[in-house]
Amino acid sequence: MTATDTEKAIRDLVSGAFGDMEVEVSIEDAVVPGLDPQFRLLAHQVAGRKWMADRETGKKNGGILADDMGLGKTIQTIVRIVEGRAKKQDQKEGWSPATLVVCPVAVVSQWASEVARMAPGLIVVEHHGPNRTTDPAKLERAHVVVTSYTIVSSEHGVYTGGGTNKAPKKKQSLDDSDSDSSVGSSLPARKTTRRAATKAKKDALFRVRWWRTVLDEAHNIKNRNTKAATACSALESKFRWCLTGTPMQNSVEELFSLFKFLRVKPLNDWPTFNSQIAQPIKANRTARAMKRLHVVLSAVMLRRTKDTVVNGKPILELPERVVEIVDCAFDAGERAFYDKVNSLVQNRLETLEQQGGAARNYTSMLILLLRLRQACNHPSLVSEDYRKDGEAVDPKASKSQDGDDDADDLADQLAGMGLASVKRCQLCQTELQPSNTAENGTCKDCIAVVANAKRRADHDLPPDSSKIRKIMDILQEIDERSEGQEKTIIFSQFTSMLNIIEPFLKAEGIRYVRYDGSMNKAQREHALDQIKEENGRTRVILISFKAGSTGLNLTCCNNVILVDLWWNPALEDQAFDRAHRFGQKRDVRIRKLCVPDTVEQRILELQDKKRELAKAALSGDKMKNMRLGADELAALFRPGGHDEDEDTD
Repeated sequence: MTATDTEKAIRDLVSGAFGDMEVEVSIEDAVVPGLDPQFRLLAHQVAGRKWMADRETGKKNGGILADDMGLGKTIQTIVRIVEGRAKKQDQKEGWSPATLVVCPVAVVSQWASEVARMAPGLIVVEHHGPNRTTDPAKLERAHVVVTSYTIVSSEHGVYTGGGTNKAPKKKQSLDDSDSDSSVGSSLPARKTTRRAATKAKKDALFRVRWWRTVLDEAHNIKNRNTKAATACSALESKFRWCLTGTPMQNSVEELFSLFKFLRVKPLNDWPTFNSQIAQPIKANRTARAMKRLHVVLSAVMLRRTKDTVVNGKPILELPERVVEIVDCAFDAGERAFYDKVNSLVQNRLETLEQQGGAARNYTSMLILLLRLRQACNHPSLVSEDYRKDGEAVDPKASKSQDGDDDADDLADQLAGMGLASVKRCQLCQTELQPSNTAENGTCKDCIAVVANAKRRADHDLPPDSSKIRKIMDILQEIDERSEGQEKTIIFSQFTSMLNIIEPFLKAEGIRYVRYDGSMNKAQREHALDQIKEENGRTRVILISFKAGSTGLNLTCCNNVILVDLWWNPALEDQAFDRAHRFGQKRDVRIRKLCVPDTVEQRILELQDKKRELAKAALSGDKMKNMRLGADELAALFRPGGHDEDEDTD
């Protein structure tokens, strides 16, 4: 794109901005023809209704609705679907009258039921599972089609795979999965059997010219090189919408995928985005790049937070939310164990830094960090195969130094798919040779630590830990204070940690359910039904962070325990908003468990930096300390390294 083209695109974009959101709101505006009469819009939703309608006029083709979690992005979108129907002329031009909603697997049924409940006149189709239609005409007859990122990725692979007699690119087990784990997968797919290849091609989504496409939890396409991002951008659609309460989590590069999907010129062109936004920010020349970014976002994005004031009052008056950092002090044995793990990690870290530092050894350093985080939770986690908790390893969202690595490829490696060439110690990541190899996949230096981690208790329960003890104390306090009425969400990034928590809940007679990625859709729905049962005995739900941190509505719970810290605070906030959202009647109390004088304290410091980055990008504020990458990872391993680079722009 030439400089002249870029300037013209920016001018066109800004001229289409809706302006400030001081919109006159009347009682009549709160009632929407076609919506069930019991649903009346709040003042900020009326403003959103008008903004979304404006963004589908003239040359404008949609935008980003980035309201905070719990402010009603779903109902505002359903209103747009009800009011913004395709006309006969539009259909003559080849557009299907259907709106496609793409969302995480966990909320496909929830989206379909919400549409049916709020707009009973609309025909809704869930396009998911092995028995979904291969006929695009059936999709076109619906008003709303709800599918998942997994299915879009799968069907795009089939659609671009060649002629009708060729096998789909995705293997059947992923194609019909109830998990989002295949989103963004960048490994070569296996071919299906000859029998499967003779079936009708499952690519119906890409043989429809959609009237409107809506990406819910649109940050699912934040990594631009993933299959999910590529597939969603390839969908043909008149209007395009991104719904996300966290349009940016780690890096401004994540916004590129949204701009590409939305066709926002000139920033949907990677060389332009990279030269004008990404590279200046990486180089700490943030002032002008942030202004450019804010100009574009002002034109295409509407964002309100729970604290936004309309007519002198917050737009959503929720019960109080209190977040508390709860210290979980190690006992003497746990401290000695952590210090030993830390010593091994530090020794290995020094070797890695001599071999090129964090940038060249990113995968190994993430696994070392994983081990320190596991040691904070429970010693026995360190003795487990790290691949059991591969989801808890954060694929670096800001990519490598040149910005071209596929982060999901790293995630796949950490899941055990790409590390077969070199055998490494499960704990310290030292390359294993016959001379240094002990049992259970560890080196001889680590064997004593692993043996200590596998210690057994003298009774039926496994050994406890400082965090297990604190969790049980908190649950007892909640029960005593509420006389057994209040319910609790327990989040952990480690499914193996949830396994350890379960026997302690059973021993105390605490009824609980579980919600994680190993469960199929029916099992997940059953777990949600049990915890939501109004007078039921189930008081706790154990949720793996990846499976349940977004999309779920759990206002039945007003206590949240975050067992382990995540260095991306936006994801933590999403998890907390499963409980603190519209419909919550009680004050919400959130406890973040943290072990003093460990890596967890340094994670808390990094969270503060990430909050500052996101605020600056979305509000246009000036920003310092923008370097959130491999250097940040290295700093997590040891105290110090807090020198701040000032932005002198």
